[in-house]
Amino acid sequence: MDLTALHFKGPAEVRFNNYILGKRSIIWEEFIVDACSRLRDDPGRKVVEDFNRLQQLGTLEEYLTIFEELKALMLVTNPTMLASYFLESFIGGLKPIIKSFVRAFNPQTLYAAMKIARHQEETIHSWKISPDSGYNPKPLVPTLLLANKPNAG
Repeated sequence: MDLTALHFKGPAEVRFNNYILGKRSIIWEEFIVDACSRLRDDPGRKVVEDFNRLQQLGTLEEYLTIFEELKALMLVTNPTMLASYFLESFIGGLKPIIKSFVRAFNPQTLYAAMKIARHQEETIHSWKISPDSGYNPKPLVPTLLLANKPNAG
């Protein structure tokens, strides 16, 4: 906690100094819960709600950043959450074009799913298509367009 206190500046430093007044020792987990309570009205319920509604709207990296932040807050309030819950939540929040690809590989860990999702996003970018658009690749075999021929007759 002493090392953490060195990084607080401005209003955060004032709040921290106020927080530690009268405390003999501070447990990191307790501090995190209290800090979240200070920043949010009801950290437990709001975090769960935000986590359950999380969807990838932008890039995969943006989604990963928010996902990992909310996952950490979820674990603070409930450290016994199953890894499979986080795995399924992560996959479920992905954009459809990435989600189906990740599910096809049936990853067993969250980090394996993240790796597969990164590969798929790289593939999408190499195709130069928008991940929001439906997957509609050009046919591998050229198709012939038959011109309307006037009836001989």
